[in-house]
Amino acid sequence: MNLRPIALLLLIASTARAGVEVDMEALGKSLGGWNKEKGKAAEYKFSESEYRSYKPEISRSPDGGIFISMRVDHVRGMFSSDDHASLEMSFSPDGALLSAQAYISIQERRISSDMFRSGSRSAAGAAGQVVGGTGAQAAKVGGEVFASLAGKILRENVTEPGRVAFPAALRHNYNLLYPCVHVVKDPPKALPVEETAAAGTTAPVKPAETEPAKKAAAPEGMIEVRTFGEPQKEESKKAAEPDKP
Repeated sequence: MNLRPIALLLLIASTARAGVEVDMEALGKSLGGWNKEKGKAAEYKFSESEYRSYKPEISRSPDGGIFISMRVDHVRGMFSSDDHASLEMSFSPDGALLSAQAYISIQERRISSDMFRSGSRSAAGAAGQVVGGTGAQAAKVGGEVFASLAGKILRENVTEPGRVAFPAALRHNYNLLYPCVHVVKDPPKALPVEETAAAGTTAPVKPAETEPAKKAAAPEGMIEVRTFGEPQKEESKKAAEPDKP
């Protein structure tokens, strides 16, 4: 049997699917471990202030990329309400950063950075490369986002150290999150092959029947066919004898 056409069809049908994923385990380790809020958050010190980061929420965009939203809290103490922030990042299907933005809520005041997008793609864009390199472009976008946010925080006359350092704490999360975004591929999956005769192939041959099956006794009431010289079987003799009164 010619197996080449079947092997070619299997190769085409089992092509691996690519996707953008976030390595949550690596991100948690970089933040000190997901050990708060039932394993969904990590607490740490940054610039002598307490912060809490939550596992990012991820949604798939229609083009196959992902949108990431990560909540970060400024932990202010038992008798003070915490400040909240959100870090948002969009990635293309090939893992390139498309845009980033950040928000901070302080005493019901919402302060947002401008949204910054990555640079235009070069002719090598089909391969997922961004002008200047993906890492360099992400660093540039991050610098612009958090410079914008820090400037707006200062204009609000914020003086508490943990609040002043909040944009820098968000950038710390940004720097840790970006390397944890990877393009992964599912391993090829074997597909079942039906045992049917295809064009240019030979149908599977069934095993030969055994001799006893071939020489089964003739059904009752039918004439037994024998070769010349073969003795008549006992069953046939009895059937041929007339019934005695």
